[in-house]
Amino acid sequence: MTTMVCFRAAGAAYCLPLQAARSVRTAADVIPLPDTAADVAGIIPGDPPLTVISPLESSGRHILVIEAQGQAFGLLVDHVTGLQQVDAADIRPAPKGQGRHRLVSGTFDVDGGIVFVADPTALAGQL
Repeated sequence: MTTMVCFRAAGAAYCLPLQAARSVRTAADVIPLPDTAADVAGIIPGDPPLTVISPLESSGRHILVIEAQGQAFGLLVDHVTGLQQVDAADIRPAPKGQGRHRLVSGTFDVDGGIVFVADPTALAGQL
């Protein structure tokens, strides 16, 4: 069993492995940057400041702070829904049709709905 942090973004359910998550923060602290890359929402103050990305098209009320590929960054999400134990055997391969970034590494079903497994490494590649 793997413990996942679950969240919602743009009307869809997502999760990612707990070991990649560091904290949850409010999006009220996001400071826009001038001339950002397409999926960069801004930064949150700190030492060092954390870049916040928004590749999931979230309305962004919360930031899930993630560490992957030796980098810490924020992911803009609608809200974090909690933790869930997921059996690796229940995770299906990533769906076809993703763009070159392949942000989703798999899917599984919960209560008749689909949950996308977000890939922390691919998300780090958005920086």
